Amino acid sequence: MKCARCSLELPAAARRAGISIFVGGDEYTYTYWYCESCLHYTVESYHDRFVGEDSIDVLPPVPKAIGDCALALIAACPQPFDKWCDCPSHKALYYGVPREG
Repeated sequence: MKCARCSLELPAAARRAGISIFVGGDEYTYTYWYCESCLHYTVESYHDRFVGEDSIDVLPPVPKAIGDCALALIAACPQPFDKWCDCPSHKALYYGVPREG
């Protein structure tokens, strides 16, 4: 995985957490990678489509404070990879990154 901000190749140890979300019949798995060099998170979005080809995208770089908030939300869920979970963490991360405000 390359950092979305500085393009540094991130080692496996940079993978910090992930969560799966159910959206309109599809599953999104958001995986957070942390770059020690530029202090930003890269969020990989794996879109498992019910119909059609799966895809992998990378969201825009996420500042450390927002990424740390997302990791705390993921840690608060007992089963972050359960796409059917309806907990506050899954709701807050519906779009992969917590919304500000």
